[in-house]
Amino acid sequence: MVFTQAALNQFFTAADQMAIPELTRQQLALEGITGVEDLSEFDKDGIKQLANNLQRTGRRIPDPANANATVPALPFVFGTKSQQRLTAACEVARYYETVGRTMTPINMRWMGAIKAFIPHWKALTDKKKNDDVPDVPKITKALVVIKWTEAFGDFLNRVLGRRFIPLAYVIRPESVVPAAAPDLATGQPYGAIFGSVEEELVQRGSHDHALFREDNALVYFYLEEATRSTSYAASIKPFQRAKNGRGAWLAMVAQYAGEDKWRAEWTLQDDLLHNREWKGQSNYSLEKFIAMHRNAFVVMTQCETHLPGWQLANEQTRVFYLLGGIKCNDAPLQAAMAMVRNDTGPNGKLNNFEATASFLLPHDPVALKRTTGGGNGRRSYGTISSVSSVDLKDGTGKSGVEFRYHKTAEYNELNDDQKSELHDYRESLKAAGGNGRLPKRAGKGGKSGPRKGSPSKGKFKKDKKVTFDRAVAAAVAKERKESTPDAEMTDASASAVKALTALMTTQLTTKANASAAVALPPPSPDTSNMIQSITSRGNRAYFGAGA
Repeated sequence: MVFTQAALNQFFTAADQMAIPELTRQQLALEGITGVEDLSEFDKDGIKQLANNLQRTGRRIPDPANANATVPALPFVFGTKSQQRLTAACEVARYYETVGRTMTPINMRWMGAIKAFIPHWKALTDKKKNDDVPDVPKITKALVVIKWTEAFGDFLNRVLGRRFIPLAYVIRPESVVPAAAPDLATGQPYGAIFGSVEEELVQRGSHDHALFREDNALVYFYLEEATRSTSYAASIKPFQRAKNGRGAWLAMVAQYAGEDKWRAEWTLQDDLLHNREWKGQSNYSLEKFIAMHRNAFVVMTQCETHLPGWQLANEQTRVFYLLGGIKCNDAPLQAAMAMVRNDTGPNGKLNNFEATASFLLPHDPVALKRTTGGGNGRRSYGTISSVSSVDLKDGTGKSGVEFRYHKTAEYNELNDDQKSELHDYRESLKAAGGNGRLPKRAGKGGKSGPRKGSPSKGKFKKDKKVTFDRAVAAAVAKERKESTPDAEMTDASASAVKALTALMTTQLTTKANASAAVALPPPSPDTSNMIQSITSRGNRAYFGAGA
C-alpha cells in the first residue's frame, strides 16, 4: 500500500502522527519535504535548521487595522514533539532505504514501527560512539581454524562499520539481497524472520553503497591480524592489494572450513555420542562424561548451520545416548537410571537432557568415593594425610619447632605454640609406648650438621626409621585423640605400631632376614586401615617406591 495524498496529509498533520499544523505543513513543502521519500535526506541537524527557518520567515501580512499597511507575520508553529517525531521518521526512512524496504502508511506509523525503532537505533549509535572494539580472535592450537570461523563471525557482529551496520554484512553468503523484503514483525520496523534491526541490517544491507569499500577494507585488516604469523596468512595474500576482506574471507572458508570439514566434525561428535562409554572405574567422573555429551551436542549444533538437511538429535534421543553410554554397575546409579527411563511424561526426565543430568550426578560413585573415601573401610584423603603435619625429613612441626632436646636457654626462646607442639609430641611418644625422650639433633643431621665422623649407611637408615616411627606415633596419637576410640581399639593401635616398628627394624638391619615372617596382633578393622595407610605413604616417602 503506497502513500496517497490523503495518507500523506494524515502522516504529517494527524495528532497521533507528526502533529504538524497545516500551515507549517505547507511551508515544509517549500523547504523540500513534500513526501515521505524526502525524509531520508534530512538528519537531526537538518531538522534543527528547518525549525530555525520556520521561526524566521520574514513574512508580512496585511494589517487588520489598516488595509494599506502590513505587519510581520507570526512564526510557523513547529513544536518540540513534532520535531522529535519528524527526526525519528527521517532515521526510519534511511533505515528502510538501506534494507530495501518500501515505505507504506503501515510501516510509517508513529505508534508502531517508528516509535519501536528509536531504542534500536539509539543502541547502535551509542555502540558506535563508544568505539568499544573487542579483541580480534586469532587462530591458535586451542582455537582451530574451523571453530575460529565461528568466533570471527561473532566478532564482526559486534563491530559496526561506517554505516552503523555490523561488519558481518560484508561476509554474508549472498552479496545481492532479494528485492522483496520479508513481512514486518507486528509493530516493529524489521522483518519477522530477522528478529532485530541489527540482524536485518546484516542480512539486507546493500553492498552497492559508496561506504561499502571502507567496511570491506576494515574486514581485511581484521583478517590479516587474525592470521598473522600462521600458515593461513598465505590464503589472504592475493587480496592484499585490493584490501578485499570479503574475498579473503570466502577463500579462508573454502579452503579450511568448507562443508567437508563440517561433515567430518559432525561424524566425530556423532561417533562420540554413540560409542564412548563410562564405566566409573577410574577418577573420570560422571560429571565430565555428561559435559562431554553436552559439548558434542553444541558442536553438532554449529555444524548443522553449515550442513543443510542434517538433523540434530532431539532431547529424548540425547538422553538415550547418555544412558546407553553409562556402563557402570553401581546399584544406586542403576536405580536412578531406571527411574529416568520410567519418567516418560511430556515434562519427564526422559525428554529433558539437563534434568536427567542433574538427577544422575548425585549418584556418581566416583564423586562419592572422593568425598567419603568410598564407603569400603578406607579413610578419606584428609585423614590419610594427617602425617603430613610432621616434616619427616627435617624433624620439624607445623610451628617450626624441631623435635629434639632443647637446652634451657633454647627452650626459653621458643614461643608458646612451639612449646605446646613440642609437649604434645613428647606425650604422643609416651602414648605409643616410648619413654618420651627426644634426640639431641633433629631429622638427619639437625641444624648443627652431621656429627664428626661420617656415619655408616646403616646408621642413616636407622635414623630414618626412628624419625618415621615417631611421625607415625604422633599421627596415630592425634587420630586417636580426635576420634576418641574405646580402650580396646586404643590398645590395638598401640600394639600395631609396636609391631610395625619391630618389622621395619628387622628389614633395615638385616637384608638376609627381610623375608622373615612377623606375627601381628589382629587389629581393629578401622585402626588397621589407618595404620596401614599412614605407614605405606610414609614408607614410600622415605625408603623409595620399592620399599
